[in-house]
Amino acid sequence: GREGIRAIGSTFANSKFLSSLDLSRNNNIGSDGITDFCNAAEEATGSSGIAFPSMEYLTLSECNIGPMGMNSLARIIISDGSSGRSKRIRLSLASNPITSEGCQSLSTIISANPTNGSLLSVLELSQCSLGDNGIKLLSSAALSSPCTGLAVLDLSENSITEEGANTFSVSLAEAWPDLNELKLAKNNLREDGVVSVISALVHRNDAGIDSSIESNKNSSLTSLDLTDTSCRVKGAKAALMTGSLTTLRLFNNKLGSDGFREIAPLLEGGHPSIVNLDLGGNSADEDSVIILLNSVANTSQASNFLSKLLLLEIGGNKFGEKAMEALENLKKVWPKLDVAHDKPVQEGEEEEEETKD
Repeated sequence: GREGIRAIGSTFANSKFLSSLDLSRNNNIGSDGITDFCNAAEEATGSSGIAFPSMEYLTLSECNIGPMGMNSLARIIISDGSSGRSKRIRLSLASNPITSEGCQSLSTIISANPTNGSLLSVLELSQCSLGDNGIKLLSSAALSSPCTGLAVLDLSENSITEEGANTFSVSLAEAWPDLNELKLAKNNLREDGVVSVISALVHRNDAGIDSSIESNKNSSLTSLDLTDTSCRVKGAKAALMTGSLTTLRLFNNKLGSDGFREIAPLLEGGHPSIVNLDLGGNSADEDSVIILLNSVANTSQASNFLSKLLLLEIGGNKFGEKAMEALENLKKVWPKLDVAHDKPVQEGEEEEEETKD
């Protein structure tokens, strides 16, 4: 209850040894409870102290924290003398009703210190109802004071649309200099929104793109999750043309058979930077899967780079005996490449399953 949460705040606020605090999955805490927690911590530390000075991991997912609670939380994380914190905090706020209103407080945390940058190294905000307005507030704050030191940002499932993606892409190019992992899964960004985000990243030199004006591009981002963003073929092709990504998730984006055929040339001989590529759940037919596998195996046109691709996920696409043959040929060329796929469907089995349905 609230007395318990106050006790935690007052007892550990001054601790120089507490580095991790997990209060997740406590929906009864709410904004009132987290405010009590913060007030107790402030009372314990005094007006000039730093609450939880050694904190590195703070997990508050599924605690029913709204805008009022975010305001209190931001207050103790920043506090007077926050620049004296020894390490940045990994903050998880997933599945809380923060909304765009709470993003005003969040903005003060991510760019609190113009000299040392963000107070956070990781910020998890999946399922927080931020919307486009929330993303605009976070982007504006980052542009005002770059979020140096923030390495991981999870914005999955926040009702962000193409409009929000366009706004975020402006800040991504220059205001998140250390960001290396970005999750945008389950937001309806659509193809133009995804292309806008990708435009902020450096391009592959071998992709036929003029790279003479890359100075204002983000080169630190290495992991991008675009699962279920309605990026379609246009967005997928743009993502594959980046030169900094090592992990790219394009799961469940309705690429289909035509999409696999269109992106296959961009995977000819593998990929010069991507190590893990997820193309699962895109309902491509077997012939299209074979074309893609054959393209990866074809090294005749890839003499200008050595493929770094080590994991290719293609489950959720048709995979039969012929695709298995193509995969066996691929393994001869790239024996270290792991290809995750569905159990091969033998000829006649698919028709039998469809008849049962």
